Amino acid sequence: MTTDAPGLFDGIRILEIGQFVAAPISAQLFAHGNADVIKLEPLTGDLTRVIDPLISPEGELTEGRQYVVKAFGKRAIPIDLSTEAGRSLAHELAGSCDVVISNLRPGTAPRLGLDYESLRPNNPRLIYGEISGYGDDGPLATKPSLDLIAQSWTGLRLASGATLDGTLAHYEPYFCDYTAGLLLAFGITAALRQRDTTGLGQRVSTSLAHAGLFVQHRSASLFEETDTWKRDLVQRRQAGEPLSDSLADRGQRTAPSVFYFNSYETSDGLVSVGATGAMGQRFSEMFDSIDPRTTDAWADRDRRPELLAETRSAIARTMAKYTTAEVMAMLDNAGIPCAPLRLLEELLVDPDAHAAGLLHEGEHPRFGRYTMPAPPVSFSGATYRARPEVAVHGEHTDELLAELGYDQATIDRLVADGVIARSNLD
Repeated sequence: MTTDAPGLFDGIRILEIGQFVAAPISAQLFAHGNADVIKLEPLTGDLTRVIDPLISPEGELTEGRQYVVKAFGKRAIPIDLSTEAGRSLAHELAGSCDVVISNLRPGTAPRLGLDYESLRPNNPRLIYGEISGYGDDGPLATKPSLDLIAQSWTGLRLASGATLDGTLAHYEPYFCDYTAGLLLAFGITAALRQRDTTGLGQRVSTSLAHAGLFVQHRSASLFEETDTWKRDLVQRRQAGEPLSDSLADRGQRTAPSVFYFNSYETSDGLVSVGATGAMGQRFSEMFDSIDPRTTDAWADRDRRPELLAETRSAIARTMAKYTTAEVMAMLDNAGIPCAPLRLLEELLVDPDAHAAGLLHEGEHPRFGRYTMPAPPVSFSGATYRARPEVAVHGEHTDELLAELGYDQATIDRLVADGVIARSNLD
């Protein structure tokens, strides 16, 4: 990252009408590029301000973790959208922006007059980015969703191994939320580029369901001649086959037990190996086995699953005699991609991860020292990291309304009337 280079989104102003994860993380990607991101939140504050609160160095509770990690570099203003005056203020803010990012519950934005059709007449250059649960069309368009719901509905939760011995297990990563936020940011960026040519904005939309399918791109296809088993699987499920039986069958068909792309137990842990292509022969020989793809038996296609499984078992027996460190050293020396299976928390304190630029450390005046993922993209000719400030509830109320032309007396009256809120900090 070039620290003295301009931000990628200098001069772009964004209104975030978002909640929880998908819209806020999409807006955060623009904040890293120095866009002026304004978060519109309820009068009582965004819900994530109170979820999993952080503790300051003085031992006091501060903002919620989920708010902080998606609020760097943003300004914020609390507005009561149930009032006509509040909705009018939100309209004015949207009119001053290049982009609006929203993931409100279906039907909420039109009811508030904060949907694209309501905002476009006064701001034809507006790009309106929206994340829904299931897309814009069909009977599901008005149905609400969340990450857990989208992962379940698209099959992602089961496909990504969210079961433990046949029982649903806790599953933390918000795959659909974060992927949808990333897809929307891509769409908005493309729309900004087109606006440079046409002078006009447009609505850009994606959904949590789109995101769930996107990350399953490898498996999310149905070729009628080849995939007859998929329709058969669905028919068995519809006929009442237990889910565990269907999962076992699907697992055998979609995730064959290949020896060269798998995880193995060591004497003290687990190691994942990606010995693709010609590396497979080298890998198998290292652990007292033979790559079956180099033998005459491989010509019998029906025997291939059995041969792969036998090789994997042989490698597993040998690898179990070594420690994780020993296996890693052997594989690294052979140039074979590998990694120990470990906890996320181990990564956060890994000096190699810091050296690779995957993590960013900082000091915040309210939260103290922190480590977070670095922005996921870097540029040789632009600065891409949000300012470290995190808005206190109501901190920017006066500032933002003054930018819209409101005088101090009017701002004070709106605060007194309960239309907006301001920070009580000195």
